[in-house]
Amino acid sequence: MEELARSWASEAGFELRYELTDAERYEVAQIVTAEAEGEPLAGKIAICQCILQACEDDGIRPAEAADRYSYSKKRPEPSAEAMQAVRYVFDFGMIASTEPIKYFYAPALVDSEWHESQIYVMTINGHRFFKEATE
Repeated sequence: MEELARSWASEAGFELRYELTDAERYEVAQIVTAEAEGEPLAGKIAICQCILQACEDDGIRPAEAADRYSYSKKRPEPSAEAMQAVRYVFDFGMIASTEPIKYFYAPALVDSEWHESQIYVMTINGHRFFKEATE
């Protein structure tokens, strides 16, 4: 998939936003599936955007972001829609918000005063998304 993504970008005349190895692509899709299965594609794209923002801001790879930002530890078989969201965001630079969203949580599952102390941007179905309060 790594080589295919580079080919698509080359044919379309743009650079990949963030190059993933095949293993990283699979892991990000697993995280998205664990975090947002049952959510619409827009929610999966927003979660990918948060992961990408964390990687870019912190200069880290996705596995490090997963640890640092406490994403789900579950690694289910990724859904086709999660794989599509990863491709849209990491390869093509698609975003769910023009704001640099970096954090998310599902209020129906957990309470989070910390997340709510950040700058609220939007809600997509069961997830609330935030940008960093220090901006």
